[in-house]
Amino acid sequence: MKTKKRKKISFLSGILFFIAVLILVGSLIFLEVSFIESSVIPHQPQLDTKNEDNEKEMDENTVDPTLEHLKELYEQNHDLNGWITIPNTNIDYPVMFTKNEDFYLRRDFYGHSSTAGTLYIDKHQDMQPRDINIIIHGHNMDNGSMFHDLLNYKEKDYYESHKKFSYYTLEAKEEYEIIAVFLSKVYYVSDNVFKYYKFYGEQSESSYEDYITNIKSLSLYPIDITATYPEKLITLSTCEYSQENGRLVVVAKQIS
Repeated sequence: MKTKKRKKISFLSGILFFIAVLILVGSLIFLEVSFIESSVIPHQPQLDTKNEDNEKEMDENTVDPTLEHLKELYEQNHDLNGWITIPNTNIDYPVMFTKNEDFYLRRDFYGHSSTAGTLYIDKHQDMQPRDINIIIHGHNMDNGSMFHDLLNYKEKDYYESHKKFSYYTLEAKEEYEIIAVFLSKVYYVSDNVFKYYKFYGEQSESSYEDYITNIKSLSLYPIDITATYPEKLITLSTCEYSQENGRLVVVAKQIS
């Protein structure tokens, strides 16, 4: 009897060991695939946003080649809202908008599966001319793509050399200047706190002023530049891991 029990225990131990090995191998494969995916540069279209020399020669009747190219990209995907580029960073990407916010969370411009996803505008927005603030979300990728470079704004020296950026709509090139950089998080619905991601669409002057007061008080360092109603804002948001559901947020106002 003891021999049979020992054989049975030995058999069960062997099965458990085999299962453990399968789990370990599966985990290693998953980690390797995840690492490979996160190391691949996302499949995104290219846009020539560095045509300053051409712009100097353009008069009011000259067509901006960058905007023409953007319109060509729009014909490929009507979810394209614009293009953001921050000089001397890796941030130079299309920005998408659809009411299905999760669509571009893990898809590239062409709709193909992509760990890096694509930059996209918050689905709660109406994208009307009266919208006072556009919130753009993007992943913080380990390979430096998407909105990873936003984390550099934690340092004031970095901000000093990267104060402005461009946003190309289908109609014009807009220039923005950063007015606040702060850490926040995605809160529970019941949390009675300032939620930067709730400020969008048409806003009153008082709510606008409250928003500016809040982001200024949260800013990681003093920034002399501020915004006054009804100056248009762009808010850039990405994950930041110093706290649960943390976010690094950069807010800028339109200057041209």
